[in-house]
Amino acid sequence: MRPILAVVTGLGLVFAAFAGLALALVLGTLAAGAITIARLTGRFQPATAKASAGGSQDKSKADYRIWNDGRGTIIDM
Repeated sequence: MRPILAVVTGLGLVFAAFAGLALALVLGTLAAGAITIARLTGRFQPATAKASAGGSQDKSKADYRIWNDGRGTIIDM
């Protein structure tokens, strides 16, 4: 009785492993297809950055200076 149970259990585990691999393959294929279709139709395009002529408008960076004197980085606040 024990060897039969071991064989059935082993076959069940092998079946579960193959079912998991098949599910991962199907889901991966569907995801790749959905991403490809979204990119081709323009629904998944990255936003473009716009350059400004005046440079950075963030004035908080002007409050301190950072430089390296060869012995270490100095931050002057």
